[in-house]
Amino acid sequence: MGSRNKEIGLSSYDGKSVVKVCVDNNEAVNSEEEEQHYMKNIADLTYDEIWGLEFDSEREVVQFYCLYARVKGFFARKDEIGRDCKGAINMRQIVCNREGSRNKKHNLRMDRLRDPRPLTRTKCGAKFRVHFDHKSQNWKVVSFVDTHNHELTPPDSVHLIPGYRTLNDGDKAQINSFHLHGVQTSHIFGLMVGQKGDHSSLGFCKKDLYNHINRKNRARIEDGDAFAALCYLQAKADNDPMYFLKFTTSTDGRLQHLFWADGCNRVNYECFGDVITFDTTYKKNKYNRPLVIFCGYNHHGETTIFGFALVADESTETYKWVLETFSEAMFGKHPNGVVTDGDHAMREAVRDVFPNTSHRLCAWHIQKNAAENVKNKHFLEEFKHLIYSSMSIDEFEDEWKKIIEKYGLVENKWMRKMYKMKSMWASTYMRDHFFGGIRTTSVCEGINSFIKRYVKNKSSLVDLMHNLERALKQYRHNELNNANNIGSGMKNIMDEDVIPTECSAKVVKGDDRECQAVYIPNPTTIPPPMMKTSFTSLLQNLHNLGKTGDPGHVKESPSGVENIF
Repeated sequence: MGSRNKEIGLSSYDGKSVVKVCVDNNEAVNSEEEEQHYMKNIADLTYDEIWGLEFDSEREVVQFYCLYARVKGFFARKDEIGRDCKGAINMRQIVCNREGSRNKKHNLRMDRLRDPRPLTRTKCGAKFRVHFDHKSQNWKVVSFVDTHNHELTPPDSVHLIPGYRTLNDGDKAQINSFHLHGVQTSHIFGLMVGQKGDHSSLGFCKKDLYNHINRKNRARIEDGDAFAALCYLQAKADNDPMYFLKFTTSTDGRLQHLFWADGCNRVNYECFGDVITFDTTYKKNKYNRPLVIFCGYNHHGETTIFGFALVADESTETYKWVLETFSEAMFGKHPNGVVTDGDHAMREAVRDVFPNTSHRLCAWHIQKNAAENVKNKHFLEEFKHLIYSSMSIDEFEDEWKKIIEKYGLVENKWMRKMYKMKSMWASTYMRDHFFGGIRTTSVCEGINSFIKRYVKNKSSLVDLMHNLERALKQYRHNELNNANNIGSGMKNIMDEDVIPTECSAKVVKGDDRECQAVYIPNPTTIPPPMMKTSFTSLLQNLHNLGKTGDPGHVKESPSGVENIF
């Protein structure tokens, strides 16, 4: 090949291109015959032609044989080198990557915890050796063995050989961006295959993609997962003067409980924290620790988040710490109402920390438990009526007595337990308490479902923090979008002229709450000057009721319609 060799870029070679082994940008080929000779495809080079090759540098030697190996269906690696008296390299040998054998000591290990990896060394004898000729100042082939003791990889599978799989800087940057914004790893791979056209053009496989993401995650938490998570939260606090962060450690110095809320969370609670709901059903992190999410509804009837806590267990003492810390973060303000899933430890903690707060048990969980304890669909329908109907106390007691006698549940332990707790789940006993239309913990469950888009089963703490932050930003964007939609147009409210002149009942249904009967008084009982204002206000409240399901009461007064919420 001599001094006219052209360097070959391996990354762009597709295994089919013709290699110009003699043409240089600054030199012409002496004859047409010589040009045809050097334009041969590497795959077509004969054994004798390879023996006659010469190279300008050691680098060209390595490039050529690695390219030759890819065309033939194997991977090459550098092996022996020789040096002259001055220490300069004058011999280079490149071999098939299956040359040699695995050290026997690895097969005889007694402390092995998992099965050994498949053997990849087969003592293959294929090699390519060159020597630097001082007379011609070129590298000449002195040994070439083209016989392998293993099967070569077919051309359509060469891209799967580990040595040829690699992620370039552009691929890594794109993968990191997708991963940062919550795209699942399997979806990232599909997107990148689509961009490249096919798998062979991608340059790596799904395993390489997963390994890259895992290495990146490990590097980010090399100083300790908990420490990395706390550093992330502290960095957020440095840029937010209202950020609240508190945690405890165990006797051995491990992170035990963690609570955090940013300035926006705290402001939202000040504005919309009359009723909160929280649960700990979400445990999607590598430590299986419960994640507590405090949330409620904002002025658009949309979910708003007040804070997060990551705890070690679900004991009463733990919940007391969480609620006390929550109260501390929210400037000592206690909510008027709390809705939970009925966990005993949670009930005890709410009673001790928020003694003046009305506590409601999730209606959905009550129904679920009823179905598990009493296998009768007719009973379930009547029990559901007890949960949601706003009957009088006497009517409730009569209905309860009829049901337990009708279905033979007088001695049922679960029914006895629920009767003792009736003031925490029956609408009859909750009518004088404000809950903003919230009767279930579905708000939290909706958040949990939303977060599943971002958080994976084996998420580390620092990943969990990043993913929760993304979910929080999405919720705040939704609120901003709703505010913009409301500001850009007025809602269509029924005109006063179409109001019926007789008192009628309108049924309004909330998102996940039961229907509420709201009575519209006879317009003739309202003084004419107040009629337009009163009915406009009433209809607006009815419209809002349809969105929030808040059981407001409307009554007549001498001066018009008074709304009591």
